[in-house]
Amino acid sequence: MIDFSGIDAALNHYLNKGALVTAGSLPNVMTASWGFVGVMWGKKIVILPVRNTRYTKKFIDEKGEFALSVPFGNMQKELAYCGTRSGRDTDKIKDLNLKTVRAKTIDTEVIEGCGAYFECKTVMCIPLDDDNCPKELKDKFYSDGNYHNLYIAEVLAEY
Repeated sequence: MIDFSGIDAALNHYLNKGALVTAGSLPNVMTASWGFVGVMWGKKIVILPVRNTRYTKKFIDEKGEFALSVPFGNMQKELAYCGTRSGRDTDKIKDLNLKTVRAKTIDTEVIEGCGAYFECKTVMCIPLDDDNCPKELKDKFYSDGNYHNLYIAEVLAEY
């Protein structure tokens, strides 16, 4: 049996306020507020949408893993900053004076002081594009052609 006890607060914060996604040995951080958590193939799964233009995509693709740090406290400034700046141009962790801690099972770091952490290993990635995205979604979310990639990842550790 897969246990989801205690996940309510983490999901509410992630999907309503956002989470910080880290990837890479010297991590880049970005904000995510879309996604899913559930069960597939007998495993706890996170589906993380990441746009083609996001710098973090490069690190997820290289290592095949990422971490979600879900803040329960007031980190709206940090979430907003990490969602509007690119790691290509600035070191967001340094800019915000965020503290990081090595992840337990994957080669990245998590953001210290958050209420929940999910360390994830990519099982597969499904890129959205003109051919597999319904017109109504293209018109509303992808009119600029900047599609998401759906990273389907197994949760290796949560704490």
